[in-house]
Amino acid sequence: MIQLAFLLLFIAYPLIELAVLLWVGRQIGVAATLAIVIGSAILGLITVQRQGFSIVTRAQNALARGEPPVMPVAEGAFLFIAGILLILPGLIGDAVGLLLLIPPVRKAVATWSLGRFATASITRIRVFRQNASRGDPTHRNGRPTSSEKLGPIIEGEYKRLDDSDDEPQNHSR
Repeated sequence: MIQLAFLLLFIAYPLIELAVLLWVGRQIGVAATLAIVIGSAILGLITVQRQGFSIVTRAQNALARGEPPVMPVAEGAFLFIAGILLILPGLIGDAVGLLLLIPPVRKAVATWSLGRFATASITRIRVFRQNASRGDPTHRNGRPTSSEKLGPIIEGEYKRLDDSDDEPQNHSR
């Protein structure tokens, strides 16, 4: 079902963009339509670059405080999507890209997406603070001293897909 939705999206979206470009071109002229598409791409890329530096700074500040930079990373992802939509020719993509350049709109979309992600899947992240001087995550009374440098440790499990436990091992030569 999801594959069919993506197939329709990849077929329908370019056709709709083309139809909108042709309609707008007939209404205001080809030169004006091209000026809008090229102008929105240039304006969008300049804005993406400036806002990108701001998001990187917010992520670094969150890491310096010992917090996971979930929101800045999510906003950065939507800023990246906005940049791609602005580069691709089309007025619908330009409109969505320009909307994603507005920080409150981008933050609302990122918050909504993170909420959907958290409720749609089983996501558990445990963050431990590590004592940098001893390499030991335990502290006196459960609290680190002020002289310790803290950083997040994210614990997880993985399984390599290329390893097979079922294959017989042949050690004969």
